[in-house]
Amino acid sequence: MRPAFVVVIWIALMGGLTLYMQSRETAVVGESYELHAAEGAFALRITTTFPVEPDPFALRTDDREASALLVKVNGKEILRRTDRVRPGEPIQLEPVPGLTDGRNEFYLEANPPLDDANLSYAIRAQLFRDGKLIADRSFWSEPGSRIASSFEVSLAKEPAVKDHDNE
Repeated sequence: MRPAFVVVIWIALMGGLTLYMQSRETAVVGESYELHAAEGAFALRITTTFPVEPDPFALRTDDREASALLVKVNGKEILRRTDRVRPGEPIQLEPVPGLTDGRNEFYLEANPPLDDANLSYAIRAQLFRDGKLIADRSFWSEPGSRIASSFEVSLAKEPAVKDHDNE
């Protein structure tokens, strides 16, 4: 009786798995959508409270030098500084490539000097659209660690300005 019970359970499990695998192949593909570039003139200003320098112990997987400051938008690298950046010196990137209507993610990575491993540092990122500030974020590091952080900005289409006739 036990062997027959095992065979029935095995057939039920394998039959259920087979039906599941066949139904997966006929799944409906979701609708695709196009990303539209955000309208406007965008500028990104980054200011640090510490001298940014390349990490001498960074693992290099390609021929590029280790970055001192790295900025990505939606997963695409838009800025890589390999030289030393003085504290308080704003780094301006204009125009900002890769911005789309809707949600955009910015990723910032900055390496503080190894000499001051016991201090906390900050980095400030400001995003401007047509000269107006639309996002202002500050990030702090733990003592002795680099800053690696991200933030999201939602960019909606700007409404068209309409002239109203008062007739």
